[in-house]
Amino acid sequence: MTLSPTRSDSITETPVSAELLIKEARRAKRLRRLRNTAIVFVTLVIVTVIAVIQTLNKTPARPTPETTFVKFVDLMKHANDTRFVATYRVRHYDWMDNGAITMAQIPSPPGTKATTNSDGYTGSGRYAYVFRNADGRVSQWIKIGANVSGCAMLARGLSRQMQCSRPSPYLPSNAFAYADVGFVPAYVMQSILTSNGTSTSSKITAKVSNRFGRLTCLTQTFPSIVQTTCLDRLGYVVFWKYHNFHYSSSATLTAFNRHPTAKDFRTLIKPTESLVLPGL
Repeated sequence: MTLSPTRSDSITETPVSAELLIKEARRAKRLRRLRNTAIVFVTLVIVTVIAVIQTLNKTPARPTPETTFVKFVDLMKHANDTRFVATYRVRHYDWMDNGAITMAQIPSPPGTKATTNSDGYTGSGRYAYVFRNADGRVSQWIKIGANVSGCAMLARGLSRQMQCSRPSPYLPSNAFAYADVGFVPAYVMQSILTSNGTSTSSKITAKVSNRFGRLTCLTQTFPSIVQTTCLDRLGYVVFWKYHNFHYSSSATLTAFNRHPTAKDFRTLIKPTESLVLPGL
């Protein structure tokens, strides 16, 4: 019996074909990785573009005029609660007219108990100013606690000689309020808050001073009055102007420091009178 070799249809895998399969698998893997990376990249680009568009479309809420005005006044109040010495050049400024005011103040720290004078009025801190008019008139006003001292020298006449008074009780009256005009920041603040009722418009603008840096200015417009007040970044009054149909009044800061001394709160000469009111 003769046996013939059995024929098989199976194909024996050669080393060359196995290497090709491995390369193909690696290529497919690389393609999948590139495709996934591309999908992630495109997704990130889309998310970024959407975020940028949303950011650009968001319009920041603009502060209302009332909020801006309150912040301006609060900044001014904060500055006026600090110690400083300031000199203002004034023009047509209340009863003082034209000249220079040098004022100094040392407010009492928060929580300080106010003193009471013999008339029952309470007060605290130390405040003073000297006004020198262009015509030679000199006025001084000092408030220490609840007592005051004043000095005055007229421009001409028999009363040309300087007279100063000893400390006496401060009284909330028109005459004493008249003397307080020389405290420029307080005077300006009162003018801002009380000038002829409600303003028809109120606008905040930014300006730059060569000497005092960036300023924030409030312009109030009334039916017959325009009032402009400019503060430095800390809230100190650098410029103020009040203008109506009949006259214009202004105060401009020319010198400033934070170091008041005991000399700022002494009368110009030895006091001899019981009461002297500046400008009266």
